[in-house]
Amino acid sequence: MQTNSSAVATTPKEIIEVLCSLQALDDEIREFRDRRKERIDQLERLRKVIAHMQRDVEEQRSKLLETEQWHRTKTLELDTLRDKTNRSKTKLTGVTRSKEYVAVNKELELLRKDIEIKQDEVEKLAKAIDDFRAAIAKKEADFRDRHSEAEVAERDTQAILLVMDAKIAEVDARRLLITNRLDRAVVRRYERVAEARNGQAVAPVIEEACTGCNMTLQPSFVEIVVRGSSLVQCRHCNRYLYGHEDNAFRSAGPA
Repeated sequence: MQTNSSAVATTPKEIIEVLCSLQALDDEIREFRDRRKERIDQLERLRKVIAHMQRDVEEQRSKLLETEQWHRTKTLELDTLRDKTNRSKTKLTGVTRSKEYVAVNKELELLRKDIEIKQDEVEKLAKAIDDFRAAIAKKEADFRDRHSEAEVAERDTQAILLVMDAKIAEVDARRLLITNRLDRAVVRRYERVAEARNGQAVAPVIEEACTGCNMTLQPSFVEIVVRGSSLVQCRHCNRYLYGHEDNAFRSAGPA
């Protein structure tokens, strides 16, 4: 249904026509706002992914620093054991008594075992460091790629939001012109119903039922709706009702 004038609507038929136009504008605004929210939500999800990737890289770097520190500590311990081994070997060359010789050899054997253990630890730590560095390099590359995508998405989204905001403002301006054609009490009731009914405050009657809530209406009530002699709201859902063109004459009966 379309309005053809900017004059104030006074008859029930005129009011319904204006309310249908208002409903169409509200549907348009809601669609823009839903799309706007969807774009913002997509951008926010991407931001969260970027933040998670950044935290992951930072955690990996922290673990790398810990592993490198541990590697330095174990390397120093290994160097200390090797120094002890060299001193023991030097000491062994000057030993003359058999008991002392046995003691030094035993000390050397223990040192060799400790060196093997430390050497194994140092090698494992060195491998872990290489693995950390490779993993960090890959994560950093992935982060840079995703961050670049996010920057592009951020710019595109901001541009799209500006366009959507302009369109919403333009529809809002048209909406104001529409509401100026209605009594404020009618607009307030319309807006209360729309808020309670998921944005739909106007509905056609088809086959003696309100298409908003699908509840069957009394034939006499349907006749009033179809004739358009009164401004009618559904007794079940409070939506404003109007007769559907497909069954207007059948429902209304003879004039």
